[in-house]
Amino acid sequence: LLKPKFTREIFLLSDGGTIALDWALCKNHTNRPIVTVLSGVTGTSCDFYVRKCYKEFVRLNYSVVVVHSRGCGGSKLTTPLPFHCGFTNDYKEVVDDLHKRLPKCPLFGLSFSLGANIMTKYVGEEGENCPLVAAIAVGNPYDMYKVIKHLDSQRLSPNKIYDMAILNFLKTAFKANQSTIMSAPVEFNISKIAQSSSIMEFTEEMTRKAFAYKSAKHLLDDSSCGPHLDNIRIPTMFLNSLDDPICIKSLIPFEKLVSNPYLVLALTVHGGHIGYMGNSWPTSWVELPVSQFFAAMLKHYHK
Repeated sequence: LLKPKFTREIFLLSDGGTIALDWALCKNHTNRPIVTVLSGVTGTSCDFYVRKCYKEFVRLNYSVVVVHSRGCGGSKLTTPLPFHCGFTNDYKEVVDDLHKRLPKCPLFGLSFSLGANIMTKYVGEEGENCPLVAAIAVGNPYDMYKVIKHLDSQRLSPNKIYDMAILNFLKTAFKANQSTIMSAPVEFNISKIAQSSSIMEFTEEMTRKAFAYKSAKHLLDDSSCGPHLDNIRIPTMFLNSLDDPICIKSLIPFEKLVSNPYLVLALTVHGGHIGYMGNSWPTSWVELPVSQFFAAMLKHYHK
C-alpha cells in the first residue's frame, strides 16, 4: 500500500486556534481539483481508507488535503476550545480560505464516519452558498445522540470494542491537552472525566461544558447532520453499509435522502464500518466509487 507523502500546513483559525492540514500535490496549483478530507473521530491522514483514496486521487492528479480536528493528528491545542462531533466552524474556515486562495481549483469534500457528520452538516448549513462542487459521506451516523446511545448500550456485544476505542481516544486527547482545556473559565471535574465509562458520560463531563451546552443530549442533538439534509444544494453521495455496527440501518434517514434531488444514497449489504475490503489484504474498493463520483461531477462542473 502506497505510503502517503504529505506536506503539513499549520492552519491558523480566526480565534487563535490551529489545526493540522496534510497536503498531497500541494505545489503548482493551476486548475487541479482539490479533495478536502475529514476522517473519523480517531482518524488521521494515515488511516487505511484515507491512504487508499489518496493513492487514487494522486493517480488522477488531484490535490488532497486532510483536515484534522483541533488537538488531533499529532498537533496540540493552542486555545482551550477542543472539537466536537458537529463543530463545523474550523472546516468552514479551511474551505473558505482555499476558495479564496485558489479560486480556479474545484473543491470537493470527502468524509468518513464522524467526519461525515461534520461535513454533511456543514454542506447543509451553507446551502446554496457552499463552495464545494460535490461531497461524499461514508459511514455517516446522521443522528449523533442515537448513535452514541447505541454504542454505549453494547455492553455484552463484540461491537463494544468500537465504543471503548472512541472513549479511550477522547480521554487520551483530553489528557494530552488537559492544561490548555482547563485554562478556560469552565468548571471541569478531572476525576469524573477520567472515570467516564461511556462516551455519553465523557460528553456530559467534558465536551458539553467546553462548548457551553446544557447537557450532552443538547450538544449531540444540535450536532447531528440529519436536520440539515433538506438544505443541501450540491451533489452529495452517501455510502452506507447495512451491516455497519456503528451507523446502524435504523438510523439512516431514507425519506430525507430520497426526497432531496441533490442527494444519492449508495447502500451495500456488507462493508461494516468503512470496511469495504477486497478479496485479499490490503485491497479495498471504497476509492473506486468515490473517485468515479467526483470525476463525473467534475465533468458536469466544466460544462
